[in-house]
Amino acid sequence: MSRVEKTQAKTLKSNDIRLLPPLGSRPELYAQPQNLELKPASSALLHQGPWGVFNANTGAASGFGTVGYYAVNRWAEDWSNLADPKNRIDVMDPLKYIPFNDSGSIYLSLSGNFRNHMFYDQFAGFGTLRKSPALRATYRWTGGADLHLGKHVRLYGELLSAQAGGSNYFGYAGGRWRSKLDAQQAFIEIKGDVLGAKTGIMVGRMAFLDAPPYFTAGSVYPTVPYSWNGVRGYAFWKNFRVDLFDLTLTNWSSRNIPFHDQVGYKTRLFGAYTSYAVPSFKFMNIKSQIFVDTFYFGYILSNSFVARPTGSMAGSTHRDTPGVRVWGNAGPIEFSLGGMWQGGEFNAAKNGPTRSVSAYSFNAQIAWRFRNLIGHPTLGIQADDISGGDTRKSTTSSWGNFLSPFVPSAYALDLSTYIGNSNLIDVGPMMTIAPTSNTSLLLKVPVVWRNSVNDGVYSNPTALYSFRPRGGYTATMPQASFTWRATRHISLSLDGEYLFASQSMINAGARSGAYVQSNLELTF
Repeated sequence: MSRVEKTQAKTLKSNDIRLLPPLGSRPELYAQPQNLELKPASSALLHQGPWGVFNANTGAASGFGTVGYYAVNRWAEDWSNLADPKNRIDVMDPLKYIPFNDSGSIYLSLSGNFRNHMFYDQFAGFGTLRKSPALRATYRWTGGADLHLGKHVRLYGELLSAQAGGSNYFGYAGGRWRSKLDAQQAFIEIKGDVLGAKTGIMVGRMAFLDAPPYFTAGSVYPTVPYSWNGVRGYAFWKNFRVDLFDLTLTNWSSRNIPFHDQVGYKTRLFGAYTSYAVPSFKFMNIKSQIFVDTFYFGYILSNSFVARPTGSMAGSTHRDTPGVRVWGNAGPIEFSLGGMWQGGEFNAAKNGPTRSVSAYSFNAQIAWRFRNLIGHPTLGIQADDISGGDTRKSTTSSWGNFLSPFVPSAYALDLSTYIGNSNLIDVGPMMTIAPTSNTSLLLKVPVVWRNSVNDGVYSNPTALYSFRPRGGYTATMPQASFTWRATRHISLSLDGEYLFASQSMINAGARSGAYVQSNLELTF
């Protein structure tokens, strides 16, 4: 390296030390990956894989979750650039790249994460839980080890432990809140170049996030995340990628027994996801990138239900869900437009009747980025139309309720998750702004109706409330989320929402209430 190159590298390192990672991986942006990156970050502050155009914006187009300095899925991070000493800018870098041979092709990356979430609920679940105010606290630890055995083989393992408590709390007995130390992920990946594509096969236990955030976010925030067992294969070309998967949900146990989770067979997820990156272009003198995604999700649930005029009917269901999503930015316009149709059948328990399924979901966000204003704010609108069923029909007729059982992102619609993505129509304004380079603010005011007044009101992801209001209007939910990236390793955020229940909901037994959540995250 010449003297000039050494000076440039030293200057880059000095500048990077003063920088904070971009906020692209924060949870509220996981629901809005189309948000435009105004200033590309230094390579020392991004640890994305070799996915080319699919690393655009937050990297969510890769199908591995958002990836910035850190990633939602820690195995999606690429720390191989630390083989060059000039890229080591952080005190924790010795743990991110531990070489075991002279060439550095065999190396280990360690990772860790601690999350503390505090909750305040006033009349939680529209008052159905009858505990108010409720104060809840959850704590989650994860530790990961990513062993690279050359260019073609990688082993990843991750342990998780989670605790929960509080005052006048609720929901811990059957929810995904507590877990003794257990294997959250453990897989082998074999990768290489095939037919001009960067390909890989993953076998074992893994997280899965290759889906629109309004379909699933893997229960990442703030509960014990989903983990899946099976096989996943992917291929990346220059402008096209494909992902094939066949997975079963880990048989998670809330019992106080370490290493008790097992491969489960009651819930299966299988299908394919493809994404085409339209060649980048300029519109209104702004670089633009649009993705066209097509996908098919099939899933089998041994525990399911359909609503009845009062109560519900238990059984199992098989759903087939093809869909399309077009998202990205065209100049200052940032958008996500998606549609899904859902077929399949519901089989009532105890050899009861079988019902065919025909349902749909349309989801849209569109916003204008005022890139020249302070904070680069966006102002836009969100609208969703998700079908419901008709309890007046016979128990053998087609059922029209769209089912999203794998916990869509809370930031996609309802921070409190009191209202689920089923049988609803919503529309409302939304705004994002970055008051400073290391803070962000999300504001939304969705107004929600039931798609079918002959179906019930659902919470996230699939629970059915007992009350049956007369009118379609359900609630108005002003909400805000503020995030502060204090250091590379510490972030704080505060989420708040107030659910104004409609008069028909109140007449049926519902109550309005407030929801506040604080989040502390420590990461290395």
